Amino acid sequence: MVKNKTLTAVFIVYILIFSIGGIIVKDRVFSDMENRELEQFPDISASNVLSGKFSDKFESYMSDQIVFKDFLMKLKVSSNRVLGQTLVSDVYFGDGDMLIKNYVNPYNQLSTNLQYVNEFVVANPDFDCTWLIVPNSCYVYNEKLPAYGSCYDQQEVMAYIIGNISDKIKIADCSAELIKAKDDYIYYNTDHHWTANGAYIGYSVLCEALGINATPKNEYDISCASDEFYGTLYSNAPTFTQKSDSIILYNNPKGSYVVEYMDTGEGLSEDSLYNYDNLNIKDKYKVYLDGNHAYIKINSNSENKEKLLVVKDSYAHCLLPLLADNFSEIHVVDLRYYHQNVSDLARENDISKVVFINNIDFLSTDNNFLWLQ
Repeated sequence: MVKNKTLTAVFIVYILIFSIGGIIVKDRVFSDMENRELEQFPDISASNVLSGKFSDKFESYMSDQIVFKDFLMKLKVSSNRVLGQTLVSDVYFGDGDMLIKNYVNPYNQLSTNLQYVNEFVVANPDFDCTWLIVPNSCYVYNEKLPAYGSCYDQQEVMAYIIGNISDKIKIADCSAELIKAKDDYIYYNTDHHWTANGAYIGYSVLCEALGINATPKNEYDISCASDEFYGTLYSNAPTFTQKSDSIILYNNPKGSYVVEYMDTGEGLSEDSLYNYDNLNIKDKYKVYLDGNHAYIKINSNSENKEKLLVVKDSYAHCLLPLLADNFSEIHVVDLRYYHQNVSDLARENDISKVVFINNIDFLSTDNNFLWLQ
């Protein structure tokens, strides 16, 4: 009887705390933890109520606006980890406090994407095309996966890509070089991207494939811009004990740059490859070229006046500040947001050299390569 009364009292206190909190605490518009906008209280109208839209949106609203949601997420994941769970929201808890994104059988979407790239290359025989394909941490740090944890073999996938891509495109594979440097902090522990250190390795391999000289590492001013970065993998599997990552920047003191964000209406222009204001938000990876944009144009004081078109995903963001020293004009498009004719863009700007920069996970799952057509 006493036990039942205690449980009842605890339950009542729980309901009171969250009910009163829901009234007192102002609804949040954006979740730093989840890096997304949160559902707001839905519009009460006859059409919304009768169609069921109100109830659906209200359910999402209640889920998004629950008081102490971030704390409760950490509590749940931390408890599951203590109980021995090693995979949460497709994220493995690896050795050395490393979070590793799972990678599963990729071939359906991968085959389709390879077909789109092949068609693009064949349709544009005057283009000199190179493809930098980057493995993910699940491959480079396979030994850090927990017991009985496994990811689909990205080395096998790379061999499949090489065997099924047109011989008109040069493949730059940085896998071996990344494995050699795995002790040099080349991937984040809390995010799915590589660090600027990893990007420098990819940059060096890409330059070799392009037949140009990479800027020596000792010519950069390398600094830690922040040591309080918690990335996308942490957002999916947050715990109380997870250590933060560091954001590293490579600055060339001899470089001069103008970055135009062509998808911002009139085109916002900056004189830096880094948006330092983004070091003050949770998604600090956006310090590199302000994160995701449909179309960016980079001009530099490089002596090489040949123009370059880069078709990329977000792994390119911390590599492009390095590549900017090798080309005086780089046009950068992200097919997730740029839905115009890529071939026309190249020809309108007198560009014949094209570089694709993609990580294997993105290449295996993204469905926007169709915009190459």
